[in-house]
Amino acid sequence: MKRFFVMATAILLAFSMFGCGSEPSVSSDDGKIKIVTTIFPEYDWVMNVLGDNPSDIEVSMLLDNKVDLHSFEPTSSDILKVADCDLFIYVGGESDDWVDDVIKTSTNDDMLTLDLMDVLGDSVKEEEVIEGMQEEEEESEEEGPEYDEHVWLSLRNASVLTEEISNAIISIDPENADIYKDNANAFIEKLNALDLKYASAIDKASYDTLLFGDRFPFRYLVDDYGLNYYAAFVGCSAESEASFETISFLSKKLDELSLPAIMTIEGANHQIAQTIVQNTENKDQKILTLDSMQSTTLYDVRNGVSYYSIMENNLAILKEALNGEVTADLASEISSDNETTSAEVVEQNTSVDVDLTTLSSTMVYAEVYNMLSCPDDYIGKTIKMSGAFSDYFDESTGNRYFNCIVADATACCSQGIEFELSNAYKYPYDYPVNGAEVCVTGTFDTYKEGDYFYCTLRNASLL
Repeated sequence: MKRFFVMATAILLAFSMFGCGSEPSVSSDDGKIKIVTTIFPEYDWVMNVLGDNPSDIEVSMLLDNKVDLHSFEPTSSDILKVADCDLFIYVGGESDDWVDDVIKTSTNDDMLTLDLMDVLGDSVKEEEVIEGMQEEEEESEEEGPEYDEHVWLSLRNASVLTEEISNAIISIDPENADIYKDNANAFIEKLNALDLKYASAIDKASYDTLLFGDRFPFRYLVDDYGLNYYAAFVGCSAESEASFETISFLSKKLDELSLPAIMTIEGANHQIAQTIVQNTENKDQKILTLDSMQSTTLYDVRNGVSYYSIMENNLAILKEALNGEVTADLASEISSDNETTSAEVVEQNTSVDVDLTTLSSTMVYAEVYNMLSCPDDYIGKTIKMSGAFSDYFDESTGNRYFNCIVADATACCSQGIEFELSNAYKYPYDYPVNGAEVCVTGTFDTYKEGDYFYCTLRNASLL
């Protein structure tokens, strides 16, 4: 009832903006094709299909404030955005109960909708409560089964859904059908190759079980590769505190299986996992985190995060969890870098305060992370860095952003720092192509845009 009340209120607010007796006008009629997605993976798949975006399609992502799918309530602005779009992509589970009411408000009679769970059909899985898992309050039988909404955490699902998204985009922009098909096929090929890496790594692993001291949204992933699992809660659970029985069971299971690690999902609170470890015999299990992409925002996208990079990083974490140590291939890559530390930076140019180009790839990644985490320590300093150039246009702000993207030693994770070139550079003539290696020098600063603070190198130059 609470969800319905909030939803009804939002709809009334949306329509109250139009005034009595007037025709609704939800956006400027700029003639652009508009695509609205609810979550990050959908947004990323759309952008991969669009590629260079030949029709300048406007793409929006509703969940852009670290609120996950299960807690999301659309604002009046969200409702208006959906009502006016040409293609609306959503997951389709219980968390999207609000969607049917919003679609009814559509001002675009030709709007297409894509329900991911509907596309996947019989391959969608019911949530399951396994041994040791803390159950939620009993639901009435009339409500029927609850399905696991985290369909994006299967690379195989991602391939299927990317193809469907490509077909939908072609329907609204048939003139560029060949481009979208080629882009989709290239991306699906990458996903399939990563899927094979997962299968190979898990086939060679020392262990075949994951234990989560947290919610468990990775059902689709473990089922793809035949892994066993234990967890404190189901993936969509609203629980935040585990019972004594749950803690005790999972602690004993860690000991029984001699598992070297306990898993969590992204987020700062890993108290349950820590408590489980403290109740084991040796109390020495690692706590490792898999990213379920439920709090990924456009800020992360601007800093080089992608669906592929997150799934690639998750594979590296799985290798460590299922082998009890950093695997040989990862270790050799890391050890091949020299061991220069940030304290040993040699300032070859006295005008540069922090020269990241003299650090090993491992330490550059760590230093960039530190800049983004503690920006006040770097404000006003001249930074020199090298990495891959990234160009990103944000439809919501109308601004174009440029980044220097740095990968870690294993090339499975990446971070970036935004930069603003001086007025001597004219876009696009003086700018490199996406992916090109660049060396940038600029003055570190921060700025606020919307609800977020961002880091940038101002008055930057390319070397």
